[in-house]
Amino acid sequence: MRRKEKARKGATKSGGKHEFFVVNLTKEELKGHVLWKSSGDEIKLDVNGLEPGKGSLRKQFYPSCGNRNYWCWSERDREYQLNCYDGYTYAIVTISDYGIRVLATDTSPDTWKW
Repeated sequence: MRRKEKARKGATKSGGKHEFFVVNLTKEELKGHVLWKSSGDEIKLDVNGLEPGKGSLRKQFYPSCGNRNYWCWSERDREYQLNCYDGYTYAIVTISDYGIRVLATDTSPDTWKW
């Protein structure tokens, strides 16, 4: 029987750049900010006035191996957990009438075609 090796806490192996941005899937302009937090670190992204169907600017964040990542929109009282690992360089935070969700990808939004 194999045991899973525990992840070392600290910087991700790649040490690369990680970014997140917010997409507004509601029918109204957003208010407030989106907060990422992990192991005592916090990064805020202002989404005040973000129009429906639009995305925010990207903001760099710093996940660390072995620590949970939490996402929260200031206008709602719930946290969403999605851990970002080495292969996931980008986190897309969607805000809809149903709440907040986070998608992780290694594909740059610069290459997406709509």
